[in-house]
Amino acid sequence: MIICDSAGTTVFTRWPLMESLCLVILFSSMATVQAQPKPQAYEPMHRLTWAEYEATLQFWKTSHPSWVTLQSRGISGQNMPVYLLKITDSSVPDTDKQICLVTTLHCGPERSGTSGALSLVDWMLSDDPLAAETRRRQIVLIMPVVNPLALFYTDRWSNENGVEPYAGLARDGKAWDIAKLTVRRPEEAPELMAVLSVVDEYQPEVHVDFHGVGLQEYGSDQLGTRRMYQGQIMTEITGSAYSNYALRPWDWRVTEAMIDAGKEAGFPSDRFEADAQRTFWGTELAPLGKKLWHGMPMFYTQHYSYAKYHTMIATQEVAWEQSIVERTKGLFRIGNKVWNDERQPSYPVNRMKHFVGHFVTAYGNTATERRKSRVELWSKQSNLALGFIYPQTDGRESLVCATTAAAKRAVAADGLRELQISLHDLFGENAQNIKEFIDAGPELQLAVETPSARLLEATEAEDVLFENGVSFRLRLPYRKTTQLEVQLNGQVLKESPTDGFESWFADGFTQVHVNVPPAKARQTELYFITCSYTPDEIRRTGWMPPATVQERFATVTADATPADFTDLSYGIHFRQSMDVWLAESNAPTPLVFYIHGGGWAAQDKTDIHQHLDVRRFLNSGISVASVNYRLLQDANAAGVTPPVQWPLEDAARALQFVRFNADRWNIDKLRIAACGVSAGGCSSLWLALRDDMAEPESSDPVARESTRLFCAAGKAPQTSLDPRQLVEWIPNSEYGGRAFGFPGESRPDSFAPFLAARDSILPQIQRYSPIEHAGDNAPPLFMEFPTQDKVPVAGERQSDPTHSAVSGLMLQRKLEVLEVPVELRYKNDGKSGNANMQEFLMGQLQSNQ
Repeated sequence: MIICDSAGTTVFTRWPLMESLCLVILFSSMATVQAQPKPQAYEPMHRLTWAEYEATLQFWKTSHPSWVTLQSRGISGQNMPVYLLKITDSSVPDTDKQICLVTTLHCGPERSGTSGALSLVDWMLSDDPLAAETRRRQIVLIMPVVNPLALFYTDRWSNENGVEPYAGLARDGKAWDIAKLTVRRPEEAPELMAVLSVVDEYQPEVHVDFHGVGLQEYGSDQLGTRRMYQGQIMTEITGSAYSNYALRPWDWRVTEAMIDAGKEAGFPSDRFEADAQRTFWGTELAPLGKKLWHGMPMFYTQHYSYAKYHTMIATQEVAWEQSIVERTKGLFRIGNKVWNDERQPSYPVNRMKHFVGHFVTAYGNTATERRKSRVELWSKQSNLALGFIYPQTDGRESLVCATTAAAKRAVAADGLRELQISLHDLFGENAQNIKEFIDAGPELQLAVETPSARLLEATEAEDVLFENGVSFRLRLPYRKTTQLEVQLNGQVLKESPTDGFESWFADGFTQVHVNVPPAKARQTELYFITCSYTPDEIRRTGWMPPATVQERFATVTADATPADFTDLSYGIHFRQSMDVWLAESNAPTPLVFYIHGGGWAAQDKTDIHQHLDVRRFLNSGISVASVNYRLLQDANAAGVTPPVQWPLEDAARALQFVRFNADRWNIDKLRIAACGVSAGGCSSLWLALRDDMAEPESSDPVARESTRLFCAAGKAPQTSLDPRQLVEWIPNSEYGGRAFGFPGESRPDSFAPFLAARDSILPQIQRYSPIEHAGDNAPPLFMEFPTQDKVPVAGERQSDPTHSAVSGLMLQRKLEVLEVPVELRYKNDGKSGNANMQEFLMGQLQSNQ
């Protein structure tokens, strides 16, 4: 059973306090082990020795030479081999066999994983009809003891070099370079490298890892004779791990098949978040915090199999050896038979890329052919652009796959008419059939998962062709279809399992499977598949609301520019995060640093798109960061005084975090401009006017970075947080009380006690009020006040006192005396110059670029 925190540190007593920890199963007998002797009924179990283990492997090899191959795949600590058992019926050719790898990455203290794997070998070599069928149809690779030093001698997870194979941890952090899918110091991790060598050689369809109960919760002074006792169990789980919900089969039906097999034999399984009745964590769900499932997606060693070869992974917790044998039988049955919507026996591992129910799949009529195709397609799928003619329409289906820059430019056509011209250039007269298909339908466009701009930017360096063939899957949502015609690139296809199409009904769909053999695939850059059919029934669609409701509502859809980094953390609080867009440039780029508004109590970094054109910045060579910060309510809940301290100091910390990453992100540290709306504008001015908050002597490298700005801008910002000053400027002022901890149902309710207490908290006000820091070292500033409905005059009441240009005017007057350039704009001001924040920022950041 895994007991670790998110950093991989072994934990026992702290788990109830932290959601990111693996679930720890506490055995009541362990709680009393030192207080009273164990009952006699709990007799000690046999502890397997290294000599017994090696002798058993040799016995199996000698007793079943036509089924068992034994190999050493590496040398663990103390010159102990890491063994691999290959079990299959050698009288049956391997050509059409599925491959399943079974490992024990957490063996050592988790002993029942190993004993479960050995029990599985016993069953695999038995006369059980399912075992015999599995030997004929599959190659089963079993590594019963991945970490022999840990299992037989230390009863700890790590090897002698401090490397823990399961999560891939080393003494100094992650043993993995995840981006490169390599182990940082392979010489320190022979056990892990032994497993990877097997994965690389066999490229299995499935990789299952056995875990279990043992001595992992025992301290060094509690190990004693290092023998478990009869009746020492745990809650069994199937398919995944409590700590990591990304470590599971992608198809829940595979997990349920294993659970059902265990239940039938009397061994139930816990179903993680389903039995806990919790939902997964996500960005917008983050405020729900402790109401969410505590597991998090992390990279563990098994993910190598998936990332490299699209291997389906599963993790099992084992209390009873017979249980894991039964559950694994449930898995083997899947590999022995035809899966739900397929036509050949196989594990469900052959879909390499998808777009709204359209799939690129492995090609081949044998397991070996499909494996070669699967591995190739998986390595190339990120360079493919998939699409279909949109909207989808009854009686018509399509799938488009572009593999080269030329093909991507063709499908990036502006509208179907332009697309037809591009297709004619590619396919010649065959494009006429595609034109007739398009003209016969009501669709509007070719919907492609990749934006047109990116398609047009594609380069030949990203081109791919398929050496081992390729197949495509379309699904028609009807049981029966007639007049089915499938075309590829304007040519009518015949029915064929090798060069053409196949169709069958399964899983509620009529499956249409298009096969392109290797010889054709090596010469094809664009696959344009069209499918026409007649459904077996007519289904009416649509519903109209009442007429009065139709008059009141409309739908507006806006596509946001995707960030290079989303929800990137710059602190330990979940709100301390940012989104970052990086402009493409050889030279370091300037950056716009955006802080959202909402009175420091609402809204989110994503509101940037309501006020700034991010894509325009990027196209102009300007990078962008939009930050979240801890809100006033977070500060109040933590007892922070004044609450405004957290939003403002988070803004400074986020700015330092950007500078800390400047080299990695290709950012010019000297050309960073802050901007924001309302409270975000106030935060921007506070950063611009304050002295540098860098701490050169700090041990924290982020804190050593500067907070100075190249320029700053604000839309309807507050320039002062001094209530007396605000009333002198704007008699009906009402803003700022909540920022300093004065509650109220409305802003006026909180402002009155704020004003009354002003003198007692004046040092706090002066620390966080922007105008108090105005000096001759301030950068150029811009302020716009879109709701200002008259010429701003100090001392007059304002229609929107919180966002009045009067506050901007007062800051402008103070800074102009100091010869600091300040631009102030409001509605109908009759001025020329920059009309808004966007123009000001682009002008400043592009000057002398």
